[in-house]
Amino acid sequence: MTIKSLEINSKEIHLMKPITSADYSGKTVLTNSSWEYVKLWLKRQSSEKSKRALFYWSQAKNFFVASENLPIESRPLTSYYCCMNAAKALLAIKGSDSIDFDNLSHGISSDRRQWGTSNNIKNAEVIFFGSGVLFELSRYFKEEAGKKTYSVYDLMYNMPCIHRAFSLTYSCPELFIPIRDIKFIVDSELKKGWVQFQVDERYANGNSLRYVPKQYEKVKYQDSGKYLMRKKQRFAWDIHGDKRQRLEALSQYHGSIRKDLLYIYGDARLWYIKKDIDTNQHILKRNSITLIFAVFHWLSELVRYNPEKFESLMKTKQNWLIHEVVDNSLYQYIDEISCEITENDIMTSGYRK
Repeated sequence: MTIKSLEINSKEIHLMKPITSADYSGKTVLTNSSWEYVKLWLKRQSSEKSKRALFYWSQAKNFFVASENLPIESRPLTSYYCCMNAAKALLAIKGSDSIDFDNLSHGISSDRRQWGTSNNIKNAEVIFFGSGVLFELSRYFKEEAGKKTYSVYDLMYNMPCIHRAFSLTYSCPELFIPIRDIKFIVDSELKKGWVQFQVDERYANGNSLRYVPKQYEKVKYQDSGKYLMRKKQRFAWDIHGDKRQRLEALSQYHGSIRKDLLYIYGDARLWYIKKDIDTNQHILKRNSITLIFAVFHWLSELVRYNPEKFESLMKTKQNWLIHEVVDNSLYQYIDEISCEITENDIMTSGYRK
């Protein structure tokens, strides 16, 4: 048998949280505070970039702590500034050298009239600009970057961490399919590797699987008797070749699949694959970081300039959805930014703070 799970130093390799680059030579980081881990990681870098990043990271934490002590009517404002400073920390250490941080705008705006008399977020919009923090974030993640208007409804619809609340609020089909047993498989004869996973049994049916992105295919291995999904694209893996080159090939491959495979922050690794439905105009090709950034900006402007509108919104059927955004999304955002900065998998060791 030439096909087996990929192992490095006798350890089976799994999908990691970072998007652009993952350090497969390192171990999972267990910590009670990703804030402290990232701070210490930045201090070890000893560069001008890391010093700037550390300043923004410290500011982000201050706003995070403030947010945890505020009521929901005020929390979006400090949560957004936490998001913005955390984004600046990422861009300072990993972004383009041409970024002018002294003159960097937010990169996003919303209509302060806040969609007239409507209380439905389907009528709320934000504008992504061609410069600023959100623009640089989009460029960093190789997403569409430029001036474009988005519905807040669409932004929330594409956020995995609140999707159950969204689906219940709007009675819409789920966009994310739970997956498990995610492995990297290698064929020693072909000297190639790929990712494979099992779809949750509740979704392992024709209705759901037909919307799995076309770059994945269904395959059945005779020895397992299970139908699995795997990506058609392969990466080079020659066990006798240079280890550094092998790890680089794996990391690059990882970056391509992380655009399709998303996780929800928690004590366990909960992974999902995003459906690809040609007729669904609400699907956005953006990751959680840019989506959460944009939604918190919209909420911050709402509570800052039109708190009466926010209060009326919290009396509608959307109040649970808004509550979930404010209560959970910031943890997701900081976890993703932390992993992206360090290129490590960071998991809680028991409790978060």
